[in-house]
Amino acid sequence: MPRRFVRTTEDFECLVCRTPVRGNGYTNHCPCCLWSRHVDVNPGDRAAGCHGAMRPVAVETGPHDIVLTHRCETCGHQRRNRTSPADDIDMIIEVSAAGWDGGGVPIPPGAREESEGGLRGSAVRGRDRGSGARRRPGRPR
Repeated sequence: MPRRFVRTTEDFECLVCRTPVRGNGYTNHCPCCLWSRHVDVNPGDRAAGCHGAMRPVAVETGPHDIVLTHRCETCGHQRRNRTSPADDIDMIIEVSAAGWDGGGVPIPPGAREESEGGLRGSAVRGRDRGSGARRRPGRPR
């Protein structure tokens, strides 16, 4: 059975902002603009024939990391990738604020509703503990 991950250390120039990026074997997107390139079927194998630009469309937060979702502009393929400490936090926030409808299409800014608690429909998908409302007595956890 072939390995699912191949560590491939290589440097590249970003397709979007032309920033030279120094790879470390885990680098798969530009730390400045967060765009990626569709080159892998499995991480590191360079077996995808598409080679399209992959737009960052969503941000998910977890207890230990932040994950970007990229969507290929050419074929529509989506892939989740962990962020790195070198990634521009302002760009991560910008992608997060753009919103995401779950199907890989950014939510237009006018389509989001504002409420007292902040924006609804935000792209930040965390593993929070719920709404903060009290639990009804007698209900199991």
